[in-house]
Amino acid sequence: ETFKELRKTLNNSYDRVYQSHIRQLESRKTIQNEAFPTSECIFRSGLEERELQTYDLIIALGGDNHFTYIGHYCMDYQVPILGCNSDVKTSLGALLYFSPQSLVATIQNNWQGICIENWPLVFAKITYPDNSVVETMGCISEISIRNNNPDLISHYYISYQDTIEEQKSSGVLLATGAGSTGWYQSGHYNQDIDKSFAKESNFFQVYARELSKSARRKYKLTDFPVYQECTFISDMDGGISIDCLPERVYPFPPGTIAEFQLSQKTLTVLKPAELA
Repeated sequence: ETFKELRKTLNNSYDRVYQSHIRQLESRKTIQNEAFPTSECIFRSGLEERELQTYDLIIALGGDNHFTYIGHYCMDYQVPILGCNSDVKTSLGALLYFSPQSLVATIQNNWQGICIENWPLVFAKITYPDNSVVETMGCISEISIRNNNPDLISHYYISYQDTIEEQKSSGVLLATGAGSTGWYQSGHYNQDIDKSFAKESNFFQVYARELSKSARRKYKLTDFPVYQECTFISDMDGGISIDCLPERVYPFPPGTIAEFQLSQKTLTVLKPAELA
């Protein structure tokens, strides 16, 4: 009843949200009863209690953010992952190749027509002013570098190849191919141009967000691919967010150096061959 009252002020959206909830419960039943009746179904909070290296496959049933959260565990143990959209009516699921129904059909067809993708990951080595060093979790989709206060400008230096540039913007995105259809694509001032690229691409893209017209003309490092390494130096009370997950945010205070590069590890993802 409390939730109903809340949703009255939010465009009377209770029915839409509740019906999505029902569809997601049905999706879970389909996976448990029809797709994998002998599998183990857990909430993601139980992942750390499992020996994931003993599993043949992990199904991430939910949305894109849930997929990246689960993928962080899969990459550590090199376990294949399959993304299944729990509500295709309300979720685009750019990273999710299956619905519960298509997954059931795939299993009934003895996994015929399935291929494997290996998605490159981006990680950073962060060196703090006290010389302590932290290596971030691998990024599947995108990394956001920004001021912790969204009302304040993000102030940083970029070092790439032979160029070092001081910049001020609302923040910087580092996008893999998997993340190129989301925030990176929509962040561009000209959205009519398709900026996406393949999920298995051996580079990541750097994009400075919300620059002024003069800054966009003046800056050299505003939208460019990185095949090896790119370095950022903070001049702000900032943070580095991995895959937009609150559990994966690293402090980025003034004087901190973050070196970003592709990881030797990849994320192994199952997909239908007709989408290849």
